[in-house]
Amino acid sequence: MLFRSPTAPAFSPTTTTRIEINGALGGLGYGGSAVNWAANQSLGVPLLNAVSFNHDTRFTLDTSFTGQDLLRLRLRAGNFGGSGFFSNPPTPLTRLDIAFEEPACTTTAAFCGRDVLSVNRAFLELPLGAGLRLSLGPRVMQVDLLPVWPSAYTASPILELFQRAGAAGAYGRRVGAGFVLAWQPQGMLRGLSLACAAVAPEGGNGSPEEGGLFTGVGGQTNTVQLAYTRASWNLTATYTNTAQGALLRGTPLASQLAAGAREGTLQSWGLAGYWQPAQGGWIPSISVGWGQDDFAFARFPVPGLKGVTSSSWSVGLQWSDVFGAGNNVLLALGGPAQVTALRGLEAPGLDDGALALELAARIRISDDLSLSPAFFWLPRARGAMGGTTSVSEALLAPAGAASPLNLSVWGVVLRSTLRF
Repeated sequence: MLFRSPTAPAFSPTTTTRIEINGALGGLGYGGSAVNWAANQSLGVPLLNAVSFNHDTRFTLDTSFTGQDLLRLRLRAGNFGGSGFFSNPPTPLTRLDIAFEEPACTTTAAFCGRDVLSVNRAFLELPLGAGLRLSLGPRVMQVDLLPVWPSAYTASPILELFQRAGAAGAYGRRVGAGFVLAWQPQGMLRGLSLACAAVAPEGGNGSPEEGGLFTGVGGQTNTVQLAYTRASWNLTATYTNTAQGALLRGTPLASQLAAGAREGTLQSWGLAGYWQPAQGGWIPSISVGWGQDDFAFARFPVPGLKGVTSSSWSVGLQWSDVFGAGNNVLLALGGPAQVTALRGLEAPGLDDGALALELAARIRISDDLSLSPAFFWLPRARGAMGGTTSVSEALLAPAGAASPLNLSVWGVVLRSTLRF
């Protein structure tokens, strides 16, 4: 039991506590010539096609000392690590937006601490005057603190790859120590927004050889965002520079090249925006995004490779308040980050194209509870690596001799969200 002195300061009267519990019930189905049905494997990796029921639970504490600032602490727990809805092979692109487990467990671990409650966010936002605002903390996410999110496709997110505004590298969603400085002026410039952010996953490590802020080994992500927003539309340009070991949400080839490269940075550009009607109904909001990434690394895992370019895109339609207030229908189509060009290496047989489709509905049960049935499909889930786990084999395939093997995946999931 904790005892507090009568003179000790109490919480601010503006303190609020929110709890959100997300559940996901569903499973994956696979197809294609790369499937070994007898062993229930693809490329030697077990298929995660059992029906699973997972959760993501968040406890958020917000408080303010002046009414203008914000101190946020979020605790989070989840058990998605062993499911097909996490970033697991052979189809890591089937990760759900709510999928969480930290530290992530492997499916073969003898002992695993699933459902561990951890500090997921811890930051302070401070107004500096003249439209300036500073957010900083030891546990922040890059996209959370940017002042503008250039997408209206947000009613009930399903696949995580559709929550990057079409720019997988520019909106890398890195978590660590960092800050965001944002400027949102009023008056004639109202609607304009300019922000710069820096987040380092190893920012809490004091060794300059292993981590720290503003070092070459801290995995730091630096972002500049310029946006203009009006009542019904937005247009946003973003540039992000990510240090070595980048986590790129893309095909296995693009992701492995980004993670395996060393001594350099991943430079990413994104252009996104949306239009939404003044009222909900049968006219949907439209969200469009595009991104390009340039791998500016000194060392690649494949000899002779000097540079890589990848691109991604997405289009999302959201019908709001259909069949009643709070009910939404969502449809998205897009391409995860995929390798589109190489420098220093001839790869005439390379075809890393991939596509994703998502259809979902959010059904309001009450003010606190909603259900979201969803279906998604990736007809070429592994891009150029549909028949191999080797980056070298995928890159060096001669023209006309690309592997005929392919792996497709579809998923059905029922997402539930309870907030109180």
